[in-house]
Amino acid sequence: MNKTDIIALKQIDGIGDKSLFKIIESGHEVLDLTSMDEKELGQFIMGSRKKIAIKTLQNNFLEEQQAAERLLEDLNDNGMDITTFWDPNYPVLYKLIENPPVFLYSKGDISLLNHQDNIAIVGTRKCTDRGRKIALMTASHFAEQGFNIVSGLALGIDTAAHEGALKVSGKTTAILVDVLEIYPEENKGLAEEIIDQGGLLVAENPPGTPVIGGMLVARDRLQSGLSLGVFPIETNVTGGTMHTVGFAEGQDRLLFCPDLDISTNYPPGSPVSQGIKMLIREKRAEKYTKKDYEAILEKLSNKKSGLFPGEGDAAEDKGPQIQTDFLNELDF
Repeated sequence: MNKTDIIALKQIDGIGDKSLFKIIESGHEVLDLTSMDEKELGQFIMGSRKKIAIKTLQNNFLEEQQAAERLLEDLNDNGMDITTFWDPNYPVLYKLIENPPVFLYSKGDISLLNHQDNIAIVGTRKCTDRGRKIALMTASHFAEQGFNIVSGLALGIDTAAHEGALKVSGKTTAILVDVLEIYPEENKGLAEEIIDQGGLLVAENPPGTPVIGGMLVARDRLQSGLSLGVFPIETNVTGGTMHTVGFAEGQDRLLFCPDLDISTNYPPGSPVSQGIKMLIREKRAEKYTKKDYEAILEKLSNKKSGLFPGEGDAAEDKGPQIQTDFLNELDF
């Protein structure tokens, strides 16, 4: 089934994700479906609005196809792409997680959807200056090793993660609620810079989706899901970053937290360090400093081998090797 028809089916009131999967996996083409009777279609469509969906599919599917074609044109006019679960460039890593997104709306280099060497760097919006520098340094180092730095474009640690990758002309991907209406507004310029430098903006929601709390939590599973490992830099024990941590654990991704106890000049008793210390204390995450980078690379390589059997070593596709003296400015 082609992309236009898949989009058209998803637009029908009463066809949710489960029904869509049943329809696609049945192997029937659209002409088969539109000629089926109510009982036959009832094998694939479920829910309280089942009869409405069946009637639309039987009598008004041409209108849904035309609406899908207009959507594709609008996306193209805005420099955006849409990838469905059944497209060959759909991320392999997302097919391994619970509740994978059916559609991905993206802007930028869509080849990054299947870049295999990804790490997520996440943390609080209200970060310390020290935490920001640690995120910047971590992102820059791994971007130089060919890793795509995944984060959520939020203020604070996320911003530093994207900036760290861009500073060394590395790859970075921002997972958003909406790739057209950038949130937060303060990072619109950063989003443009990500695109200009060959990065990617991606969301599972169509343009115009309002940014509400539940959407941000759902977005968090996609940050960890696209990554081999997650690096929470700063968070309190109940911060939003903990959603990403929880998803990472459920998806069997690696977790690494900075050893803030050895970082000189770190604000003593900072509330945004408490979640990090808890993760290390409970042995849910491994602590690291820059001395551990090589060991982390090996662990990421092993994780990649488990997720992509027979695909080779991690970080084969290294970015440009740039002189980055600023990485030595921190003693962390």
